[in-house]
Amino acid sequence: MHKKDLWLKLRNYTFDHVVSPGLWDKISARFGKTDPSLMAFAHKIGKKHGWTTPFTLRAIHEYKKFIFLGLVSDFQVTPSKIIDVVWHEHLLFSKAYREFCDQVIRQPFDHYPELVPMEDQTGRFSAQYLDTVALYKKEFDIDPPVAIWGDTKFDQEQVKKNGYQSKKKDTGTSDSGSDGIIYGNEPLYSHFESEPAVAYPEFSGYEGGDAGGGGASGDWGDSSSDSGSDGGGDSGGCSGGCGGGGD
Repeated sequence: MHKKDLWLKLRNYTFDHVVSPGLWDKISARFGKTDPSLMAFAHKIGKKHGWTTPFTLRAIHEYKKFIFLGLVSDFQVTPSKIIDVVWHEHLLFSKAYREFCDQVIRQPFDHYPELVPMEDQTGRFSAQYLDTVALYKKEFDIDPPVAIWGDTKFDQEQVKKNGYQSKKKDTGTSDSGSDGIIYGNEPLYSHFESEPAVAYPEFSGYEGGDAGGGGASGDWGDSSSDSGSDGGGDSGGCSGGCGGGGD
């Protein structure tokens, strides 16, 4: 599978697995005919964590990017706090998550949270978070949005100085992802350079600028007043309990 194929599978995934067959009519009636399962999933997360719908949808989109990075990387990736929230909410649908792994990404994508805070483990998660952000910039050719990924300009040299490094996967080659699937060395954005930015805004920054707190701005946003301190505000890098994944 090429990187483009993998990304399009993730990009177009609408979380249909989380909806039981008997709920389709009810979900469609409440959330409309366009991606009702995605909207229901977003509604559940937003209501639980006090996020606006636009912010939640953007967080879900960035979660998909995180999974992509976890699959094509040669190290265990670590999410931001916001993305980790979405990941946990997806994992709560245990059967649906297994089906997502089996049918969409076609490989496991396990979560390795921190059990007991330890300096070495926290340092490794810090290194993995910084490496995840660096891979994001390489693959998507843009900086990750601060509202979702937090302040990504932490001191990577300090992390390296303390000897912390990302945990490598057992894949054997630098251009293979989980389970040894070969994706190639070319960055993902290079497969979309000839495509119109309006169709694939994730490679052009067209998605809109930074969104604060639990609100959103630009193409993702609205003018809701519930942004700021509603759970979307603390979106810094997850160097502790978020753990890593994708091995």
